[in-house]
Amino acid sequence: MIMKKHSMQAFPMFCIMLLSVPCAANAATESETRVILGAEYTSGDYGTSSKTKIWYFPVTLRYETDVNAASVTVSYLSVEGQGDVVVGGGGMGMGAQPVKRTTTQTGTRTNSGFGDVILTGSHKLSGTASSRIDLTGRIKFGTADETDNLGTGENDYSVQLDFEKDAAGNTVYGSAGYKILGDPPGTDYRNVFYGSIGFSHKLDAVRAAGITFDAQQAALAGSSGQSELTFYLSDKLDRKTRLTGYVLKGLTNGSPDWGLGVTLAIAR
Repeated sequence: MIMKKHSMQAFPMFCIMLLSVPCAANAATESETRVILGAEYTSGDYGTSSKTKIWYFPVTLRYETDVNAASVTVSYLSVEGQGDVVVGGGGMGMGAQPVKRTTTQTGTRTNSGFGDVILTGSHKLSGTASSRIDLTGRIKFGTADETDNLGTGENDYSVQLDFEKDAAGNTVYGSAGYKILGDPPGTDYRNVFYGSIGFSHKLDAVRAAGITFDAQQAALAGSSGQSELTFYLSDKLDRKTRLTGYVLKGLTNGSPDWGLGVTLAIAR
């Protein structure tokens, strides 16, 4: 059985970009290309009897204008556990989204390899100098090796509304979405609603701190949904480079117990 993480997701991959640049409403009106490098570690039992540890290393190429944005993410994963947790990328967390399944494996093993490819596109529905609402679509291509617990082997499709409002150095942001999950052989997933809400505060001209709450419905009857809190600190190293560090705390059995990570966003 497989049971339905930002993740780290929760942010969706959109939130990695959001954390890297705390207020998109202040983005330049001209087009911009950004490379975002990430590293994340999470640990949890996900409702099983043993711990699963996951290292997640995403690389995102993002192109955006004031109205539209598109990105593609590739990643490398390392999963240490008994094999009863399989990663399902592109979920609500900052990175990998573990899901639970039965297994005959005894003892701990470590599997590594490339993760799922994630394609994201968004369009600004409305906006002012201090706020905006975007419509975002996402496809998670099931390219990761499902036999090594690096993915489900199936495609997932998501659509969501993203919003943010900036006022006097403070930003409120969030998203609400719906995900259609691909079914691996022998598993019948439910499609799920998910969402996030967050707050960011500018500490000075280059630094910002914030907190985000993410949640997602359970994908299988009898399983636990996912919810977690993420705390982050972002520092603008120069005009086009921003470093963001974060820690997360899972609030349900479906989420990691804890995690930490870092992203580096480089614009040109």
